Amino acid sequence: MRKLFAYFLAAVGIVTISSGAQAAGEKVALFATGPTNRFVAAVSKSFLAKAKDLGLQVTEFDNSYDPAVQVQQIDDAIARKFDMLAIMSASEKAIIPALVRAKQAGIPVVLMTNDVSDRAKGLYVSFVGESSIALGKITGESLLKALKERGQDEAKVALITGSLAEGNAPARVKGFKEAIAVQPGVKIVATEDAYWDTAKSEQIAGQLFARFAPEGGLDAIYAMADNQAVAVERAAQAAGIQLGVDKGKLIVVSSNCDSDGLNAIKAGKQYSTATQVPTAAGEHAAQIVADHLAGKQVPPADNLTAEPITKENVDKWVQACTY
Repeated sequence: MRKLFAYFLAAVGIVTISSGAQAAGEKVALFATGPTNRFVAAVSKSFLAKAKDLGLQVTEFDNSYDPAVQVQQIDDAIARKFDMLAIMSASEKAIIPALVRAKQAGIPVVLMTNDVSDRAKGLYVSFVGESSIALGKITGESLLKALKERGQDEAKVALITGSLAEGNAPARVKGFKEAIAVQPGVKIVATEDAYWDTAKSEQIAGQLFARFAPEGGLDAIYAMADNQAVAVERAAQAAGIQLGVDKGKLIVVSSNCDSDGLNAIKAGKQYSTATQVPTAAGEHAAQIVADHLAGKQVPPADNLTAEPITKENVDKWVQACTY
């Protein structure tokens, strides 16, 4: 029976970590969205490691960007009377009823990395992560800087985004639009949801190149995470499209820094990225969970550093963005 139960837990994406010394600790449910994504995996890993050091007993629930599955998992955690929930939301709106039920059950919630609707105010104790609007603005400003360097004030830009059901992807789009609004000649001509997926991003990029080729091609692409940006760069090279800031080349800007993105910046294939360090998000969230359970006051928002990364400062972020 124990073996069958273990198979059941694995099948529904639930993993529990604890040790004998920590079995009596507070029970925390961690909800990860898109666990096969390298960034998400790093957030979870750092959260679990820090939580273990803090004596917390953590059960991880995974979903592949499926809001319905996540809501079912949260309801299960509420029924099992976990002491606290740490959630990477799969949907900025679909999560709201589940958060209401958690609050009614007296179970506090910490939100991690993924923004939620303003209607969630008062339903969680703290949000941990970078401002997604700030990350979008940083990327838009980086694009305008790149265009200025090439002496261009008009551009056709395509967006290849993370999951638009999540709060952080729409917020980045909003921030990006706000930043480029000062340059009316810079137009967003396509927005495609790639769900943070590398292969899907490469496929979409190839389709966009074919679609806009009769119109002279695209001037720039905002790929929302570095794994997506590198995929765009591969698709561009396959299509014979040159990358860089020089006139006639494709400018690629991004965020969610990782080692591949930094290497692309050093090589001149990618103009910029922005800081979103998963280890910091995971560790900070675990600490806030422990502090709240210990009766300490925690900040309503733990806003982590949001900063542009270009050739000028890329070496500064190599360690933090390598995971």
